[in-house]
Amino acid sequence: MSFTLWKKLVSHSVQEVLINRQTAVITFVLGSLFFALEMIAGFVFFEYTDTLLGFTRQDYLLLIATSSTITFLYQTLFVVSHEHLAETILEGELDATLLKPVDSFWYFALYRLDIPSFCDLIISVMMQIYFLSSYKLEGSQIVFFIISVLLATYLLFLLNQLAVSVVFWKDNANSVLGLPEYLMEFSSRPLTIYPSSIRFILTWGIPILISINLPVLIVKGESYIVYLVFLVIVDVLGTFMARWVWKKGVEGYHSAN
Repeated sequence: MSFTLWKKLVSHSVQEVLINRQTAVITFVLGSLFFALEMIAGFVFFEYTDTLLGFTRQDYLLLIATSSTITFLYQTLFVVSHEHLAETILEGELDATLLKPVDSFWYFALYRLDIPSFCDLIISVMMQIYFLSSYKLEGSQIVFFIISVLLATYLLFLLNQLAVSVVFWKDNANSVLGLPEYLMEFSSRPLTIYPSSIRFILTWGIPILISINLPVLIVKGESYIVYLVFLVIVDVLGTFMARWVWKKGVEGYHSAN
């Protein structure tokens, strides 16, 4: 995507926020509220204990801040596209995008930025930095921490992209569209609290649980290189799969029209 086109998309996103100021404020407030409630719950959980299945209170709060950062980063970049894609396909309004001389997959993936989520993202990142300051970290840990957050965000995008693409073939796909959100909520807890069978599935099958927990494991100094390499492989293969599904969906969309 060219810089000019990206600049245009950012400009449109800002204009939409200015037009729908009330909705933007509500989105920001709700995001901040849920984040604050998660933090408060963390203090409550560790009021009478120092550790919970290998996680200290600081580890848990960092996990909450990290999962929120991943969520808000995904929402900032991709959520507007995914919210509108299903309606656009069902109403036959995808043609205008497909006629543009750009890669339709990435154009629609980066259709708009969600500015309220970006504001929430700033808060969660600041909290992340605050919690990280209490750990003694090497430079490599910081680098791998950032990389793992980006990999997890991209995995969340891929899961939502595949879920939304189901609309090409099935009109009523609400149950599928909500699945990545449920998985994300399920995964924003210490992986040690889940049975080994669930940990295995959500680590080596759909690696959303390990992707959310991985940044904290890196900070804790636990073994993480294998998981990190595996997430890179999953994201690369997931990209090919998402683009293939998109291509097949667009072909079917053209045929229908």
